[in-house]
Order: sequence, then structure tokens, then C-alpha cells
Amino acid sequence: MKRFARIFSLTLCAAVLMSLPAMAAEKDLLISPAPAIESLAPVRAWGKVTKLESGSLLLRTDDETALHKEIVVHLPEGVPCVDAVTGLPMDMSKVKDGDTLYAWVGNAMTMSLPPQTSALIVVGNIPADYKVPEFYKVIGTDQTVMPAIYPAPERTEVNLPVAGGETLTIPVSAQFTPWLTRQMVTVDNLVPGSQILVWKDKDGKVEKVLLLPYAYRGYYTMNDKGEVTVNGEKLSVNAKLSDPNMLPLRAVAEAVNYDVTWVGGQGATVKEGDKVIFSVLPGAGTAKRPNVEDGDWELLTPCVTEMGVTYLAASDLSLLLDLYFYNT
Repeated sequence: MKRFARIFSLTLCAAVLMSLPAMAAEKDLLISPAPAIESLAPVRAWGKVTKLESGSLLLRTDDETALHKEIVVHLPEGVPCVDAVTGLPMDMSKVKDGDTLYAWVGNAMTMSLPPQTSALIVVGNIPADYKVPEFYKVIGTDQTVMPAIYPAPERTEVNLPVAGGETLTIPVSAQFTPWLTRQMVTVDNLVPGSQILVWKDKDGKVEKVLLLPYAYRGYYTMNDKGEVTVNGEKLSVNAKLSDPNMLPLRAVAEAVNYDVTWVGGQGATVKEGDKVIFSVLPGAGTAKRPNVEDGDWELLTPCVTEMGVTYLAASDLSLLLDLYFYNT
């Protein structure tokens, strides 16, 4: 049985560490503490590149403002590599030693010198004196209070909280483009958990937004009354407020289009089509995942059933269903 990270805010950290090559010894790993990971801004690294035999990148800079003068950046499969001017995919095979690259990485990296970490996004082909686009993670929804007048004024911008404690103002009129698809996207697609690359004019006004593939099945929040919303829709069943807080399994799973049934001997069973995502019995300390190599999922606290409703700890259900939690 394998023990998994219990705190949802560490998922990004865990993903980064899992992608590091074996060359990083376990004793060298430094993990940023919970629960601040989700609120921390991605780290920006930049400099002249040296391509390593492993396929990773060594970035060096003499800029005194840089957090890391030297850093080794690994490129996980599928990491976006973006042309700074066009916003289109950049051919990394054409990058030469000495070219300037920007990379945004997570807050988990090795303690070796230079430190090693994995890229969330890489930006290159940067002309001299060009304003490099910036990478953000949206961590909430627009909290702008609209004036109570009729008819309601047309919305011209949104103010979105992003990791790092900032609020990013994005005009509705900005250009919105998805990464590697032809899907139409608008400002309404910038939901909690979204990752975006943003181009700004010389005055700092957002002109263009590149929306990267969404890394989650959906997003949810919960207030101090136990009311739960999933993808912006309020559930009919409240959470069970306790330590830890418990979410209603069926209501949450069905809200993100999973099927939930009760199977004798297996308990509440969550499926996508014919594939079983997991199953769990009341009182059990593990969730069974027959289609996952790592197998059983050790729960933070045993599964609970009350008045016909099955509950799992919020952190467990978030990870099992791949949901993003945000604070309102």
C-alpha cells in the first residue's frame, strides 16, 4: 500500500518532484511547506541557455534581480514551449546554446547547486528589448461588485486573483487564444486553476491571453456553512463540517460527470464509462483504484456514511477526482 500526499495544496509540488530525473538524490529534495503552495506565484527563471545531454536546460544569468543565477530546468513531456512573439509552439530543437529563454517553474526544487526543477512553461525567440509575456495561475473568481442598477452595465473587464497575492485585470476585449486547439475561448474560460500566458502593452494593460490546457476535472469551493459549489453550481447536499471537512461523494462526483453506483462488497463506486476510478466502503481507510498502477489510496480519515450520504475527506476526494479547490 502506498502512502500519498494528504494536503491538496501540495499537488503541484508533488507533480514537480515526480518529474525530476533520478539524478536528483532524495536527500537533496526540498519541498515548500503546506498550505501555502497554491498561493505562491510560479518562480520565473531566465538566462542564456546551455542544452544538457539529458535534454534539460541550464539557464545562467548575471541579472542581480534573479532569484537563481543558475538553474537546471527539466522539460516534462508536453510542457508548453511558446514563441514570445507569436504565441505559437516553439521548436526546441532549434534553440542554440547562448539563446535567451524564460521558464516558469514550481516552488519545489532540489537543494543541489545549481538547483533543479521542472518547467511549467518555457518562452523563447525573444527579440531585443521585447516585453516578455508573463505566466499566471488563476486561483479564484472575479469578486468585482457590480452596481445595482437596471439594466446592468456591460462588463468591460474582470479582476482575477492569481497566485502570488496579485489581482490581474483583464479586459473583455483582450485577444483570447487556446493552446494547440481551435476551441473558441473567452474571458469566461478563465476559471480557478487556469494557467495563462499574458501579453501586456507598455502601460501594463493586458492585450492578449494564451489559455493553457486545464489540468483539473473541475473546481469547487466550500463556505463556513458547509455549502459546496462545483464549477460554479451549488450542490443540493452540504459538506459535513468537521476536522477534516467531509464532502458528499456522490454529489461532487456527479457534478463533474462521473457515474456513482453502489456495488455489493465494493461500496460507493465512481466510474467514467466502463472504467472504475475508485471504490470505497463505509468505515474503510483506503479507496480501491483497480486501474491505477499505485493501487490503493490511503485515506486521511475513514469513509463515513450518514443518513444515506457517503462522505470522504475534502482533500482525499479532491485528489481522487482531480478537482481544484479555491477559497472565496
